[in-house]
Amino acid sequence: MKTLWSNQTSFSKMRYKLPEYESEDDRSNAEEKRIHFIKWDSECYGLIFFALLQTKCWDGALQLLENGYIGIHHILVGCVILKDEFNNGKTEKLLKEKLKRLEKALTDKAISITSYIYEADKQNRKENKEHEVGFKCGKLPCGFKCGKLRCTDKNEEKMLNHAERLLLNHGYLRDAINTENNSYLESDTVRKILRKTFYGTEEVHQQTTLCIIVLAAVHMIALPLLMINMEARPLRWFYKKYELHYMKVYIHMLGFLTLLIAYGNMLLFDYRVDGITYTDYFIMLWMASFFVDETNQIIVAVIRGKWKSYSIDWWNLLDWLMITLFTTGMLLKTGEGSGFQITSKLFLVVTFTALCTRLLHLTCMTEFLGRKLVINRKMIKDTSAFMIIITIIMLWYSVSFYALLYPNSEFSWKQMEKILRNGYWMLFGDLNIDATDLECTNNKTLYERGVIQRCPSDLGVYVTPYLKAFYGLLAVVLLLNLLIAMYSDTYTKVQQNANLSWLQMQIDLFEEYRIKTVFPIHLQLLALPGSILAILWFCYSYLRNKYIEKTREPSMPNEHDNKKPFINDHPVFVRVFLYDTNYDIKPKTTYDAEMTGIYRACEDEGKIDLSDSDAITTLNRLRMIEDSLQDMREKEDRRNQELMKRDKKIEQLLTKIAKELQVDEKAEQILKTKEIPEEANQKTEF
Repeated sequence: MKTLWSNQTSFSKMRYKLPEYESEDDRSNAEEKRIHFIKWDSECYGLIFFALLQTKCWDGALQLLENGYIGIHHILVGCVILKDEFNNGKTEKLLKEKLKRLEKALTDKAISITSYIYEADKQNRKENKEHEVGFKCGKLPCGFKCGKLRCTDKNEEKMLNHAERLLLNHGYLRDAINTENNSYLESDTVRKILRKTFYGTEEVHQQTTLCIIVLAAVHMIALPLLMINMEARPLRWFYKKYELHYMKVYIHMLGFLTLLIAYGNMLLFDYRVDGITYTDYFIMLWMASFFVDETNQIIVAVIRGKWKSYSIDWWNLLDWLMITLFTTGMLLKTGEGSGFQITSKLFLVVTFTALCTRLLHLTCMTEFLGRKLVINRKMIKDTSAFMIIITIIMLWYSVSFYALLYPNSEFSWKQMEKILRNGYWMLFGDLNIDATDLECTNNKTLYERGVIQRCPSDLGVYVTPYLKAFYGLLAVVLLLNLLIAMYSDTYTKVQQNANLSWLQMQIDLFEEYRIKTVFPIHLQLLALPGSILAILWFCYSYLRNKYIEKTREPSMPNEHDNKKPFINDHPVFVRVFLYDTNYDIKPKTTYDAEMTGIYRACEDEGKIDLSDSDAITTLNRLRMIEDSLQDMREKEDRRNQELMKRDKKIEQLLTKIAKELQVDEKAEQILKTKEIPEEANQKTEF
């Protein structure tokens, strides 16, 4: 046991705190000690599960999983441990097959547990339909009219969608994204839960789309009525529909689109320097409502203890930048003089750019556009790195080109723009080849006034065409094609993981709009009294708790510290006008629902049978042995063939040498036969 705990040092440094334990002497044997864990819960079993996977004790890890001690979160992290072992270069091929099967078994178990939890949620909602929250109070949110808040807390928690809360509120979906578990994310159960959360139905049909469009069209009438009364049956139905995540984002997007149209009309057709138009009044009211919404977000972030996350979010910074730019532009518009008007127009145009960017962020809600935006974001990063290279090369060419053609030019910002413009537009095909053939003059007064072009130098006329050709080859042909290749590679990589990146963006949007009220940005001015009342209630609660803590005697227990938040703990006007306080609450019933789903999955499915995988592994091993033997036979055959070829070559070489020797012997014999008669003739003559 101590060895297993010592292996968890890396996990304890990350997030997993080891449970505390104490040792006691055993009365039967004073030398032996027993370890009693103070907090022996799922987190402890999860740590043991990680330790067993790290030490390659697969059977022990499966035993914990089969007995119902491991939850979804630890299963997803366990899959990462198996992936790391699978990607280890020292892992044998036979073991990789087993790891792959084991990872699939773990993922299937997580999907099965999620499915059982979701089915139990649907069954509970069906059984408790007649006991719906606020049934006796006119079917309202608990405590809205009759004030019986705590009498229906148990029913309220039973009616919760625990599968949704586990995936989104408890972060299991984010864990699946971080661990890149595509099998879990693409399962039918997870997709049904997400569609039920976003659209209110498991399957999106034409009827659902038509209902969303109609509700968005009448929201300017229905939502102000909901501020006054939610008791009537139709208004209660409207409130439930407007609470849907997709509905909130869709209405916010329509508000931004309306502002975009009005803003474009103001810039193009209704921009006056001598007064404020009706379009200006409309935009100012909209931006004031936007300012109220952003202020509420800051207050909510402080209450939830997430001010740091809010302050580093780029979209929140963009919102405040847009408000600041618009306010500055409108104030400058009231000034006299062309300088104020030009600066005001520039600020308003930059605000319009930020508004278009903000509208693009909302469109990532849809799967069709969301994935494309993820790819574009990655490509923008590639472009940013590429622009550093192309800027240096463009600067080299522009300065060299102009210095050769027009030396000793006068410094001015217009001149600098003219120098850099040549190299930039050449990237897009504007070669300007005949620029040096135009009518020109060397009179400084004439070309400085812009009457006629300055004549280039003779050296520049001769050298710059070759410089332009080299720059075109380097920048246009080489670097731009390199950028296209980078885009192609980025598209291929991102397309494979586009679903993960899009889900990450969707989760961030979900948390932002899940806690928002049903009232969109452009109606925040109408909901301002309710927001102020909710903020005052939080201030009162904070000051009251501080006063109670200050006046409490040291010997008295602090009931506030032991009190755990529950569903609908805060008044209904806080949840309606400020933010949904139930989002951050993790009720015990959700944990119990997960444990029930784990036990049901273990009872119905029983043990995880890896015998098939073991048989497949054995067959693969035999197949690999046969393949290796076949390779050895082929290598031996090739070696024998090479030896036979070598022997044939040697034999041919010896035969050739023997033939050459025979030829030499015959030649010697012929020479000898010729020498004998000559010697005989010499003797006779002598």
